[in-house]
Amino acid sequence: MPLYQNYAKELLSKFGRLNELIGHAPSIGAFHENIVSNYLKNFLPQRFSVKTGFVYNPSTKTASPQLDIIIIDENVPSAYLFKDGDFVVVSPISVVCAIEIKTNFDSESFKDISIKTDLYRKVNPYPINNFIALCFRAKSTNHETIGKWFASIEIEDHWLNYPSETTVLDYGFFKASPEVHSTPPGMLRIMCNDDCGVDKEEALLTNFLFSILKFCELRDGKHNENTIQSVFQGDYNRLFTLKHECYKYGSGKVDLQEQRYTDGKIIYKRGAE
Repeated sequence: MPLYQNYAKELLSKFGRLNELIGHAPSIGAFHENIVSNYLKNFLPQRFSVKTGFVYNPSTKTASPQLDIIIIDENVPSAYLFKDGDFVVVSPISVVCAIEIKTNFDSESFKDISIKTDLYRKVNPYPINNFIALCFRAKSTNHETIGKWFASIEIEDHWLNYPSETTVLDYGFFKASPEVHSTPPGMLRIMCNDDCGVDKEEALLTNFLFSILKFCELRDGKHNENTIQSVFQGDYNRLFTLKHECYKYGSGKVDLQEQRYTDGKIIYKRGAE
């Protein structure tokens, strides 16, 4: 954990220097994307490359919206359908994860992330949720307001149609949860504990980096006690708290009834002592 906290601190220091020098929001957004992209190029193993562009499905002849960052498995021979420097068009099977970068977390960026996730899923229909978003500042932290954002989205309420995670660096993160893990399924809100001993932004950015590494490990077929998820689990429980609510497209914020591990062991059950 301390090593990855240092990675997060290094990345946060770059964001801080940029924000001190530039006050123009559109420019900051573009540079945030560049900083994250360039950092990941040095952070990830060589097997995985960091690009920008589109995912194209040859079977359906459909393309995704342009994606800010695409992590690509270079071991897939048919990965590239087009390549010009870091701009690419790639096959769905080669995508480890797709990342959307937003300066602000507000109704407009939330809607854009939701629509892009849905369109991306239609092009990349493999049964894994690998679209994540990183936002820097929350324009609203009111839970009822955020619930209204979810309620206004006209997308099928299926957990694979949500982003796997949406991290808001000065707030917390939302994580997609399937039926096997929660009742009801949807997006769960997770907050950084005030007494965890770690800066909130540092903890959230560390979790964001871990999520990307987790997708790389899954692509590599790693499922054991030495994986990032297993190593980070103890720190995760110390750093973060699951709020007992679920956010759903078309419905908004609803009560979380139950949260459980894949093996059925109950973590939380509404009404239980």
